[in-house]
Formats: sequence, structure tokens, C-alpha cells
Amino acid sequence: MRSISPSTRPVSGRHRRRLGALVGALLVAAFSVPAWIAAPVAVDAAAPRVSYAATIADGRAAATAMLAASGASSLSIALVDHGSIVWRETFGHLDGPTGAKPTADTLYGLGSVSKMVTTAAVMTLVDAGTVSLDAPVVRYVPDFRMASPEYRRITVRMLLDHSAGLPGADYRNFAGTTPYPAFEAQMLADLATERLKTTPGAMSVYCNECFNLAQVVVARASGKPFPAYVADAILAPLGMTHSRYGDVPFAEGSTARAFDASTGTLTPQEYPNGYGSGGFFSTPTEMARLATMLASGGVYDGRRILSAASVAEMARDQTVSTLDVSGPLSLRFGLGWDTVAERALVSVGVPGWWKSGDIFTYSAGLLVAPKAGLSVIVENAGPFGRHISAQALTERVMLHALVDQGTLRSVPPVLGRATLPARTPTAAQLHAIEGIYVRQGGVAYRVDARPDGSLQLAMAIGDAWTPILGPFTLRSDGLFWNDGDPAVAIRAATRWGTTYLVGRLTQGYGTAWTDAPMGQHFPPGEPLSPAWSARLGKTWLMTNVNPTDFKWLVSPATHLATIPDLPGYLDIVDPYSPAPVDVGGSDTFGAMCLVAPVEAGRDLVDLDVVVRDGEEWLRYGSFEYRPAATVPALASGPSSVAIGPDGRAEWRMVASASTLAVAGAKDWKVFDADLAPVASGSGDAPKVAVSAGGYVVLFGAAGTTVHIVR
Repeated sequence: MRSISPSTRPVSGRHRRRLGALVGALLVAAFSVPAWIAAPVAVDAAAPRVSYAATIADGRAAATAMLAASGASSLSIALVDHGSIVWRETFGHLDGPTGAKPTADTLYGLGSVSKMVTTAAVMTLVDAGTVSLDAPVVRYVPDFRMASPEYRRITVRMLLDHSAGLPGADYRNFAGTTPYPAFEAQMLADLATERLKTTPGAMSVYCNECFNLAQVVVARASGKPFPAYVADAILAPLGMTHSRYGDVPFAEGSTARAFDASTGTLTPQEYPNGYGSGGFFSTPTEMARLATMLASGGVYDGRRILSAASVAEMARDQTVSTLDVSGPLSLRFGLGWDTVAERALVSVGVPGWWKSGDIFTYSAGLLVAPKAGLSVIVENAGPFGRHISAQALTERVMLHALVDQGTLRSVPPVLGRATLPARTPTAAQLHAIEGIYVRQGGVAYRVDARPDGSLQLAMAIGDAWTPILGPFTLRSDGLFWNDGDPAVAIRAATRWGTTYLVGRLTQGYGTAWTDAPMGQHFPPGEPLSPAWSARLGKTWLMTNVNPTDFKWLVSPATHLATIPDLPGYLDIVDPYSPAPVDVGGSDTFGAMCLVAPVEAGRDLVDLDVVVRDGEEWLRYGSFEYRPAATVPALASGPSSVAIGPDGRAEWRMVASASTLAVAGAKDWKVFDADLAPVASGSGDAPKVAVSAGGYVVLFGAAGTTVHIVR
């Protein structure tokens, strides 16, 4: 094992990384305040209300345009000044372009903005003396276990600042079309089999499982179910009467739904079952109360909800003692907050806190400028991957509001291509950055030096490297800047004996630079063994996932893939959280191998090859996959399928186009020959059409028998 640090050595296998998407990897940054921006001024809370007419007009136009361009279905927004909502409005429709419009009470899933509610709940227990931030989690959750003994060192603080070293969420049953109350117990059982990826406290890397575990801390320490405690300690005092978790089904029409205009279909209601990390539903109007409480040092409407010390601790940079490869222009986790130095605001001299949230059908953003007394909340719904950029809209509205308020003289311009003087790099500078970089997300980059001293950036697509940006020219600030658009720079940074590729670009509204790790340098390993080589090109199918899980709507299959020019590593191709594994030390085990902060090293799991009934199955985190090649074919006429004692889903292949009658199944699903979802249902089905080469998947209680007539 290559040494990383004498005191913060990871407990995972060899430390190499796979990089994430270039644009998605970066967050915001700050330079000195330009002279054309007015110095920040104190705002008197008792002063007459400011007119935000210009902000509202611009925000309304921007929201309308962004909604139309994105393909999202609807959007709801609120602007708050010292506790008063000065603008709230909804856009779009709930069930198609001619359907009903959302109202101020329409609930949206907040995704990871839920982490702010979880953090607030933890801090109420800290204020009460029931929980200590620096006490080990096992004090409150004694049945918390992991395969790495260092798990006993994980503290409550490490959960809230993403530094616990947990591998990350593997997302089995995380989000589905119905509530899944067993998720919390499932998570604890899964963690008991998993390793840590780094020493607790050494590295802050975004981690949903940290907040799902914080949810358990709240429940155990308070003696109440997590949703009930949040309702009593946070929602009731703030008067958030509509906000809730999806622990029971929503009333029809109470939530925004995602309408897919390309197919003319309404996406099923999403129920995120990881309440602590992403399961909260609210409205901008009600989230304005939480934002006001935090901006006011823990007080809302004259009532103290959190101590001033707790709010201040939430807003303190918690990353100062952890691995930092990006420098001062990077993300700065607080407790719960994505950053307590929001770069678009800090770049103009205004303190700012930011939290974003994205799940399948919802996206949200919360931006607070506490000294200015301003908050912006954006929530929207849309088909997966077609949300609006909540960060871009919240930053835009906030900057315009700061101008209307008098804190800024004008809105800073959107940054363009850098034009700093060019420099000639040395051979050492080129050698230091060349190579293959990998990150979570199934993305790998290669940096090559060109004969003229510039750099070319390529991305692994399939089995080849495809140039994506370049050339990059060394400039007077020591960064290699892309000569074209979009404006982006790259550099190498070495920490813990490992080299990282760091990118600089704009994000959100685009008025400030941001640095973030794009990936970790990976030297080649040993060639794949014959056992691993034989598994390439094969398909495996999910077996142990609840039938209402959203993953069935995306893809039930996975396969293994190589990384070009990087022997010794494999990707498991997965639509949720693909990440590389190191297979150099075993024919049946692939070790998570990224040690990268912020986003680049999130959601890692080990890969195991296990033999069941003489067949090789894959276990990736807690997901279990069976080989597609050995799925039994359904015979003509009547047949019976037994659900095994472990309750796994049973797959059957249909060689020729057929109509099936299904009886005795709890749920069933049909996929075509390309494993695209075709139909699904619950209970008996008298007429199920399956195309040639398609599949039927059967679900039921362990030991039951499903009868099929073909």
C-alpha cells in the first residue's frame, strides 16, 4: 500500500481515483472585491422595507426562461428580507402544459437541502445537552457497526461535516414510488459489512450516508422516530405546518410531480427513504422560516429555536483540518451547509451560506446572506436530469436583491475567458500534470502535453480517449487555461503523496471562479487476471431491490468495464454511483480505491464476486446481481416459479413474443430484450405482453409460488 500520510492513512485498498464530469465537479470561488462594487453596508432590520421591483422583474424573467430551457415541469421561489417574504411566485404546471399551476402550498422534495433540517435537529439535542458533537456515534447508536474497527472513532460532528470516512451511499431502496420504512434498519445492516474509505476526520467528502446515520442519532437520542422529533423540535416552533417527510403517502395534488413532455407521461411520486440526507418536503414559504431562523442566530418570531453558538458552529468552516487539494477558492463544508463561503457572495464581500439538493424528480437550493438579512429559496420538479439550475437562479436573485438593498452598487458581470499573459511551461511542469485521472461517476480524464507546450484534455468514452477541451496554455497565474470556451483552467496539486487534477471554472450564475478536484492520478496496475477478463462483456441483473425502487425505472442491469490504458482497475457500470475498483489483488474482490475530497471520491463501495448455486453473482455494496446468461427460459404452457427463502426477485426470459397470465406474485415487471422497462404491476395479471427475448421479473414473499401461463 502506497503511503498517504503517517497519521491519516486510508483503510481502503490502493489509493487511485476516477474522476467525475468536468463541469459537475466544480463549485464557486472568490478573488478580491472589484472597485466597482460598493463596500458591504449594514442593513437596519427596522428600516422601511426595500422595494425589490427590479429583482423580481429580473428573477421572474430568468425563472420563466430557465424553466422553458430545462424541460422541468414547475418551479417555486421565495425571496426573504429579514423574515419578510418580499417575493414568492410559482411557475409551470403540475401535470402537463395545460394542467394546474402549483400554489404557494405545493410541496417539493428538497433532496439534500434536507440536510439542513437534519443538522438543525441534531443541534437542538446539542443545545439540550443530550448529544455532544464530538462524542462517538456509538454512544447514541450502540448497534452501529462496520468492518473497519476505526468506525468507533466516528463522531457526530464528522457526520455533519462529511468527514466520517464512510464509503458513501449505495442507494439500494433509497428512493421509490412508495414509502419504504425498513430503510433505516437496512442501512445499519449494510454498514456492518462495509469498510471505511479513510480514517475518520481526515477527509471531507460529500456523504449522504453520514446524514442518514445522523437521522438514527436523533431518533435514538430523543427516543422518538426521526420525523416525529423533527416535527416537534423544528417544524412546530417555526410554524411549518405543511412540511413533512414521505413516511406515509402524500395526498393527491399536495406535491409537485414531474411531467415528461417528451413522452407525455407523469413520473410517479418520488419517496426518498433516506430522510436525514434527502427526504424532506416543503415549500419556499415555509423554508423561508428556517432560513430566517438561521440568519437571525437561532431566533424566529421572538422564539429561540437554536442557540447562537449552534448556528455559529454550523456556519464555521469545518474543513480546515481535513485534506484540501483545491485551496481557498474551494467548497467549504459547514455543519450541513455545502459551503459557508458561498463564492458568488464572498467574491463581492458578502458572507453567504449555500445548500443544494437534487434527487430523481426534484431539485432545490437555499442561499442565505446572514449579515444582509436576505435568503433565496428555489424548488423545482422535472424529469430526471432536466431540473433547472437552482444555484444559478438563487445566486442571480440574491445578487440583484443586494443591489436593490444598497449593499452592492451593481450586479457583477458573468466571467468570460481568461486573457492572462501566456508563459512557456518547463518540462517539469508538464510532467507534473500529465497522466490519467479518475473520479467517482464513471469518468476518467487524460492530460497530454502537446509539442507546443500546451495541454490536451481527453475523456474516456468506451474504450477510447476522446478530446473534450484544449489546448490549455500556461498563463501568468500558474494555471493552464483553456484557449476556447467555456473558460476553464486546470492544474495539478499533490497532497498526501498523491497528485490530483484541480479545475477552475464558473458555476451557478457565473460571476465567480471556483476550484475543485476533478480526479486523482492513477498509475497503471497489473493486467487483468483471466478471471476478471472473462467477466467483461457479461450482464448481471438486480435481485434484491424493492419493486418500488426508482432504480427499476432506470436500469435493472449492470456490467463491468475497463478504463483505457489503465490496467488493474474496473468500473461497474451503474446509473446511480459508478466508481472504480482495484482488482489487482484478488480474482473475486474489487476494492474501492478513491481517496478524493468534496465530490470526486463520494459514494464508493467494494465489489465482491460470490458463487451461488454454482454461478457467479456480483455484490456491489448492498446490491446483488445475478448473471443474465443463465436466466431460465419460460416454457410454453403453465409453469410455476418459486420465490426462494431469501426473497430475491426471480427472473425469467421469454424466447418468443408471448402473452402471459401471472398469479400469486406480489409484484411483477416486464423488460424488453435490451432491458428497457416496459410494464409493471402488483398482484395477479391476466394479460402481460412480453416481446421476444424479453424478461419478466417476479416478486413475492419468501417461499411463495408464482404461477404463469404462457
